[in-house]
Amino acid sequence: MRLIWVRHGETEINRQSRYLGHSDVPLHEYGKTQALELAARLLNIMERPKALYTSDLLRCLQTVEPLSAGWQLPAMTVPALRELSFGEWELLTYDEIMQRDSERASRWYEDPYRQCPPQGESLEKLGNRVDEWLSGILRDSEPTEAETVVIVTHGGVIRWVQAAWVHQDPSAYWKMEGLKHGKALLMRWDGQQLIQDSL
Repeated sequence: MRLIWVRHGETEINRQSRYLGHSDVPLHEYGKTQALELAARLLNIMERPKALYTSDLLRCLQTVEPLSAGWQLPAMTVPALRELSFGEWELLTYDEIMQRDSERASRWYEDPYRQCPPQGESLEKLGNRVDEWLSGILRDSEPTEAETVVIVTHGGVIRWVQAAWVHQDPSAYWKMEGLKHGKALLMRWDGQQLIQDSL
């Protein structure tokens, strides 16, 4: 099975280097252009996938629209694919967080797996919801390249899958290169693990 992971296009909050999390903001004009350009590329290099999944947050819904229209395939919204919730730190920059809440922020940066932002999520919680959903998708699939699914989500979710599923080391989360806005990467499921590949 092939899984094509898509990171949503850029928003104004992303451009300002603010923590976005569950805050529901739209793409800005360049983000919309990124979504259109990515859709044109994917529609050109691959046939209609078996399924199209997306986070239920607006920036992902807007990113998936041209893919859904091009393939004539409804996108299934999945709340489990949301970005990590940063709670009270949403929409703040790193410097603003450190000025307001340096002690808790330092603990979180040192151990995001167990620590969480105030009223937000730990990496463990994000991982649990993503793992539960992804396990269900893979359990119902065939370990062949005959099936392809496309998943439109957020940088934190993709970084988690890279660390926990591809490298099988959740502690490597911050070491992952991640994926830029409006870009896609390919993973192959061989029945045992996910293998990242070039698209």
